[in-house]
Amino acid sequence: MSLAGQSPWTDQVRSALEAQGRGPVIEYLQRQRWFRGKGRSVADARFVDGFELSSGTVPHVLAILLVEYRGGGQERYAAPLSVRPRQEGDDAVAITALSDSTPQLWVCDATRDDDVWRALYATVGGEREIIGHADCLAGKIMPGTQEEWAAPVDRLKVLSAEQSNTSVVLDRRVIMKLIRKLDMGINPDGEVLEFLTTQTSCRDIPPLLGLMQYHDCQTEDMVAEGTILVVQGFVTNKGDGWNYILMRLEELLNTSKTRREMSDTLLGEIRHLGLVTGRLHLALASNAELEAFRPEPTTDQDVEEWKGKMAQLLADVSRDLRGMPVEQQALIGLSLDEPDRLERVCRARFENLHLLANGHTAKVRCHGDYHLGQVLKTDDGFVVIDFEGEPARPLEERRAKYCPLKDVAGMLRSFNYATYAVLKQGRPISTTDRDVMMEWERAARSMFLEGYREVAKPGEVEFLPRTWEDVVQVLQVYELDKALYELQYELHNRPDWLPIPMQGIRSLVLEEVA
Repeated sequence: MSLAGQSPWTDQVRSALEAQGRGPVIEYLQRQRWFRGKGRSVADARFVDGFELSSGTVPHVLAILLVEYRGGGQERYAAPLSVRPRQEGDDAVAITALSDSTPQLWVCDATRDDDVWRALYATVGGEREIIGHADCLAGKIMPGTQEEWAAPVDRLKVLSAEQSNTSVVLDRRVIMKLIRKLDMGINPDGEVLEFLTTQTSCRDIPPLLGLMQYHDCQTEDMVAEGTILVVQGFVTNKGDGWNYILMRLEELLNTSKTRREMSDTLLGEIRHLGLVTGRLHLALASNAELEAFRPEPTTDQDVEEWKGKMAQLLADVSRDLRGMPVEQQALIGLSLDEPDRLERVCRARFENLHLLANGHTAKVRCHGDYHLGQVLKTDDGFVVIDFEGEPARPLEERRAKYCPLKDVAGMLRSFNYATYAVLKQGRPISTTDRDVMMEWERAARSMFLEGYREVAKPGEVEFLPRTWEDVVQVLQVYELDKALYELQYELHNRPDWLPIPMQGIRSLVLEEVA
């Protein structure tokens, strides 16, 4: 069923935003956590399309805002808006007034308005299509989920933890994620979840219930299609893996119980996370029919491309280290010749990626941004979430096939960060406490890899080298690359965290740079 989206309210929102120039829209975007253009010079920001979600007492429009940057580049964002009288406390959500309205009406951000989410949920569940000025929105539900969609919605809660997108929980039964930054092309989050839900027996994810796609109304070309809303079953959980592990490590340091007992329990959970990760990779590599998920032989060209990107990052990081302020060099104990030695050793280590080539392994779809924050802790294990990949990377890179040891390396680095995050809590840390944390990290790495290896066995799965020794060598390359990325990020965002990736890099190449 199609619903007309070119309503008077959509037109009025457009007119109100255009009448005030780009200023109000830019100011609104700069206040949003999900806007990724902070720090860049915005040349223009304007309403380019809109979809009417409801037209009752308070009309709601899902707006598409186009941002253009000085020096080139543009991005599109999805923003639910309402039209209503301005109220006390609306400073953060009010954008601009409708100039000739009586009584005076304002265009406001509607993220916290339950009716927006009810309308979006109903659009997907009814598999409706909403026609906008240029594009269309279309709901799609997964086979066998009709009964789930028939249940009425009572309570809604917008989650505040996310930064890149906006999620809302419905009756602790369903969770919807509005993807804020829109890329034309197939979004890997919806794509991977649909594949895992409908084409595999993987149960280590929250099940996909439905999607909302947007596309050019004049074409059915998938290149011109994207995902704007992902709807999944809600999984009761104890929070994400990052916060859960931090909490347990704090308990480990402060408990009156025996440390060994608590550590063994936690390490058992880490081993289970390794099993979950291995099962996920087996599922992603399980279909030889669908081109987007078919395992493909890793070629020398693939390896050279991956090495080239790693080498470029290494060169950038080495340059940053040489230009680092003296106080930051002192913070990480950087010697004058260390950047040169690190660059030489890292380039030599990158050569181990050739263990993947010449038909030895297959490249497959991966998670792409795997760490403790991308898993939820449940009563009996973990489930994996957020398959968008690294949001800053181009869509084609996020949908590309790689060696899944890249995911494994990301999780190992996350253990390292968790260990040092606990040690950075601000309270005095004894030598014994530090030793306990270091021992825990070593054991966690070992247990995670033990669990992973139990499922993804070298010599039996096509996406890993044939021996565990070769797996370890390739894994170290990906860990090194991830630590270099972390070092670059911390240098520009959290300089006081620089020692964490730096010690990780040193430990990975210890024998050569000691």
